[in-house]
Amino acid sequence: MKTASLVVMCLLLSACNKTNETQLMTETGRQLQRAIDTSPARAQCEAIAKGREWISLNVRRHLEKQGCAEVFRSSTETNFTQANIFHTSMTMVCGSISGGSFTGETLSRRFIYSPEENALVIEPTSSADKTRFEKLKTVAQLQADFERQYQQYCH
Repeated sequence: MKTASLVVMCLLLSACNKTNETQLMTETGRQLQRAIDTSPARAQCEAIAKGREWISLNVRRHLEKQGCAEVFRSSTETNFTQANIFHTSMTMVCGSISGGSFTGETLSRRFIYSPEENALVIEPTSSADKTRFEKLKTVAQLQADFERQYQQYCH
């Protein structure tokens, strides 16, 4: 009887883990959407593009000059290309996203999300990716920080 109860309990717990993983992926997707859609760089690029799907050569040059070739246009046009959950000292969701930029290029970036800290870091590739707290760091320093964190939490 105890063995049967233990087996049922294990099955129930494993079913709960699957739900939690689904919830983690959904939560990660929401955080990525929020980060992309509320990015100050995105707002700046959107002000130039003015919602147009097709842009003139002149507008494209202006977008490129402002660094908009490295900015995701919209979270609705961005997809997970890979995502994994890692359980080490903390639970982390690590993976990659892909989407279009304001100038039509396809962008691919890695990300790290900590649900326990509600913190998301998207791989930096340009100065447009700096937060107000990172203005003094170079892009190379930000990339090195991200790579160190990715190696620490995502393997």
